Amino acid sequence: MRPIQQLVTAKVSSPDHGAARLVVGIRHDPGDPLAVRLDFAPAESPDEGGAATWIFARRLLEDGVVGAAGEGDVRVRPGDAGETDVELVSLYGSCVVRFRTDTLRSFLSLTETRLPDASPRIRTELDRTLNAILGRPV
Repeated sequence: MRPIQQLVTAKVSSPDHGAARLVVGIRHDPGDPLAVRLDFAPAESPDEGGAATWIFARRLLEDGVVGAAGEGDVRVRPGDAGETDVELVSLYGSCVVRFRTDTLRSFLSLTETRLPDASPRIRTELDRTLNAILGRPV
């Protein structure tokens, strides 16, 4: 199967650099079905390289369009009318990427059938293991 990708223009804002419009590629690869990728490039020249990529759980994006989700370096939450904010935090700073919520929902619907059918027991055990690793109460 081929990866699913949508190119959208999003507003990216940072405390250190202000706001700008960037072309963002939202990508889902069947070889890594639980993840999504955000590929960033300047809106004026998206094909000239210089892109940065963030990879995180598809579920985080799915949960974040309806309510606040995530902790650590990626957080997703509903924004202003019809928008969803993805906050990215690194050692070098942070930024908020504002997407149209309907664009994210459309993308997510295209990727739904590509997720593996893990049994509830496997999902529960995986959640328990991840919570133990992250030091969260089980």
